[in-house]
Amino acid sequence: MANRSSRGDQKMSPKEQREFNKWLKTNAILGSILAIGMMAMALAGSNSAGRSDTAIAAITNVATSK
Repeated sequence: MANRSSRGDQKMSPKEQREFNKWLKTNAILGSILAIGMMAMALAGSNSAGRSDTAIAAITNVATSK
């Protein structure tokens, strides 16, 4: 079996290489933006969940101390 590259048997022209590199860079940037957004949402969610847990614990302590 012949050893094949992931792009197939043909070599890409310089123009195709530039277009592919541009496409790859654009996708990397968009992926990074999405990842940063998801991390920000996770941090915001974890911060708000911590506050509500504390509030519920305080209400529970007040109810049980009566």
